[in-house]
Amino acid sequence: MMGPDQIWPEAERTLQRGQKFALATVINVRGSTPREVGAKMIVRDDGQFGTIGGGCGEAEVFRKARLLLDEGRGARLTEIDLTGDFDQQQIGTCGGIMDVFVDIWMPASDLETAQQLATAAERNRPAALLTLVHSADPGSVGARSIVDPATEESRLVSALEIPRRALAQLVARTRDGIPALIEISDNGGANPVTRVDGERPRLFLDPVAGAQRLVIAGAGHIAQPLAALGAMLGFHVTVIDDRASFANRERFPNADEIIVRPFAAAIGALTLDRHCYLVSVTRGHSFDEEVVRTALQHSRGAFIGMIGSRRRVKATLERIAEGGVSQDLLDQVHAPLGMDITAETPEEIAVSIIAEIVRERRSGARDTGNLGVKLGRLKPTA
Repeated sequence: MMGPDQIWPEAERTLQRGQKFALATVINVRGSTPREVGAKMIVRDDGQFGTIGGGCGEAEVFRKARLLLDEGRGARLTEIDLTGDFDQQQIGTCGGIMDVFVDIWMPASDLETAQQLATAAERNRPAALLTLVHSADPGSVGARSIVDPATEESRLVSALEIPRRALAQLVARTRDGIPALIEISDNGGANPVTRVDGERPRLFLDPVAGAQRLVIAGAGHIAQPLAALGAMLGFHVTVIDDRASFANRERFPNADEIIVRPFAAAIGALTLDRHCYLVSVTRGHSFDEEVVRTALQHSRGAFIGMIGSRRRVKATLERIAEGGVSQDLLDQVHAPLGMDITAETPEEIAVSIIAEIVRERRSGARDTGNLGVKLGRLKPTA
């Protein structure tokens, strides 16, 4: 399944072929909608890449994007109202409104921008696309620039001057990966707003979605269905084990990467950032300890989890603490890992693990539905 990190590489490939496209991006939502702010799809003469939720709403955006493609230039803001039924017999589960911005990307003028965004996505490097989506001057709508935290610079193609204070706030949001509809205030700040229209210009800050990576330490029976589920959900899946007879392509046909090395060496060579979800499903306590200890030493905001009974988890984490790892770090380990669905088989356990990862990614929620919280190990969120 296509992950959000693949949009910009596909945009680059499309423009390299000399093919223009329309980019449709959800920039604002009200109520319950099928996709979140920042969801996007590429619309070309030969079809589409990506999705903003499917159904009649997406079909309407596709139709308008094709009209814009036929015109060959410009940008258009469209409101998709999902509270009605379009041509359905009854209202669906989504009853909100999406504001979708559609603009044209051309090979001659936009390839360099797409290349920069694709590179940032592939390398998990913070960056964002900044687009003018509303202005009193219709001709300036669609002007775009890249916010690069490495240089802390951004120029909106001379369509709008960005004050230094606002730029600093945009850079901070880019680093945090938070998309937002922005208004530049009188005091030079970048303030989030909830409506696209208004007297002041509106900007949409669209941080690059880095590759969401699932790193599975251990290549046993649970790892196999877990890797398949991760691939199905669009994760870049890495499987690690020190046994080539277990970590191989025959057992893990859906994995993007298979590493046969000792756990500590393999994990120490990875970049464990906020896009990374590392789970330890190894064959023993000592290997779990090696995995979790190394991951905590190298983590820069990664999700770290470990399966096991309460006794196994307690013993493993106590040994890690004895080695000098702070309790604050240990309190962030998701252990025992998984949602409480009374799972028993390897496939059911894999479902419970991936469910916790999805829930954490989407909402950050931690409560008694998490085994770690239920057993008193993982601190719940407020």
